Amino acid sequence: MAQSRKVALITGASSGIGEAFARALAARGESLVLVARRTERLEMIAAELASKYNVSVTPITADLSQSESFDQVYLAIERLGFQVETLVNNAGFGLLGSFDEVDFLRTTQMVDLNCRAVVALTHKFLPGMKERGRGNIIIVSSVVGTLPAPWFATYAASKAFDLYFGEALYGECQDTGVSVVTVLPGLTKTEFQASSGLREYHSPYRSAEQVVSSALSALGRRAIVVDGMLNKVLVHGTRFLPRCLLLPLSRMVMKYECRR
Repeated sequence: MAQSRKVALITGASSGIGEAFARALAARGESLVLVARRTERLEMIAAELASKYNVSVTPITADLSQSESFDQVYLAIERLGFQVETLVNNAGFGLLGSFDEVDFLRTTQMVDLNCRAVVALTHKFLPGMKERGRGNIIIVSSVVGTLPAPWFATYAASKAFDLYFGEALYGECQDTGVSVVTVLPGLTKTEFQASSGLREYHSPYRSAEQVVSSALSALGRRAIVVDGMLNKVLVHGTRFLPRCLLLPLSRMVMKYECRR
């Protein structure tokens, strides 16, 4: 029987952090499966990486905010005879605005993409990793997942879910050969700001490549990594603030975000 080809599966791979993961792993010589909604963009990146790094890159168009897409991706992997050695749960989006005014359908799609897709794909590929005694799972959360964020409430809650899910999974997978890391980016130069309605700041952004470097360097070594020194100060510093102060501070920042 032919041996399965080992691949890294990356969701949200058509731009930003997902694309940066694809480029970093292709540079390491890993075969890739790239999943995203934008077919043309996905195929362009796949062709470029395959040519540049001489690796196999397979694009799969799927909208992971739709539950039927989970089986679609899994069955495509099975049909192609691939073995997922690394799963990068990166796909996600945010919506800025008052909870009762933001479109409800888009809000539930955000929860499905940011949370349900992470759980579903991990559930599908983790058993094989455990059986083989090796594998990697990377979950992209966010600094905002550690804070209450008025006017960004559902997104922040979804990233808090990713954070705690990933950390707990790390605990479960110890001594199995499967490495799990959850990375918390802060302000990062991607399409996320524009698509979610956030302001563009003049303060220094982290790059998507720096986020990926943080995640890969922590993989197999710790459960959580916060990308960037300023973000580390924010996340760890706010742990010492009482909730009665943390919420007003967060509210002030997010209210500024909502003023145009």
